[in-house]
Amino acid sequence: MISVLIVDDQELMRESLQILINSNSNFKTVGLAKDGQDAVNLVKKTNPDIVLMDIRMPELNGIECTKFIKEYDASIKVIILTTFNDDDYIYNAIKNGADGFLLKGVSKEELFNSIVTVHNGCSAIDPQTAKKVFSLFGRMASSSFAATRLAVDQEDNNLTTLELKIIQLIGKGYSNKEIMSACNLAEGTVRNYISTILKKLDLRNRTQIAIFAIQSGIMLHDY
Repeated sequence: MISVLIVDDQELMRESLQILINSNSNFKTVGLAKDGQDAVNLVKKTNPDIVLMDIRMPELNGIECTKFIKEYDASIKVIILTTFNDDDYIYNAIKNGADGFLLKGVSKEELFNSIVTVHNGCSAIDPQTAKKVFSLFGRMASSSFAATRLAVDQEDNNLTTLELKIIQLIGKGYSNKEIMSACNLAEGTVRNYISTILKKLDLRNRTQIAIFAIQSGIMLHDY
């Protein structure tokens, strides 16, 4: 069963999401937080699998809260759930380790599917936000954004040829199963490679690996 913490400053939204989540026997709500600071405290008490995170909240907003949660336990998945489909929020959420982006008008089925997808280690992005993400990636690829930190250097980062290929495939949007097929690897081996890549590049999740792949120029090479 997947445990979910709901974070939203609107009581009606919190309670509505709780009813929705608890209507599915595969999920259980372990807490309701009214703001980011409340969320940080509840994360430490409940250790949820998934956090559904609002952005605009008092005390500590959703972007800052995501950063705190990921620094506390990077294995906790954070899905940004908001009405504000904004480039700045997307960039800052990705930078701080968010694993998914959904608009609050998302259907019940899409919400459930996204929770499962993120819990399984992939990213979940609704179509409207996906357009923003790809536009953002395109601008980042042609800019000097974080160039010093993310500049690829195989020797400095000690990346193997296979790791570079996996980074490239993640940049193309491949799932773990697709990477298994393309590289002739077992699923557990793929997960281990991704964990190693994250450590070597000091990144938080596969979304940041995709950014790295696009910006670094890895997508232009053959491995």
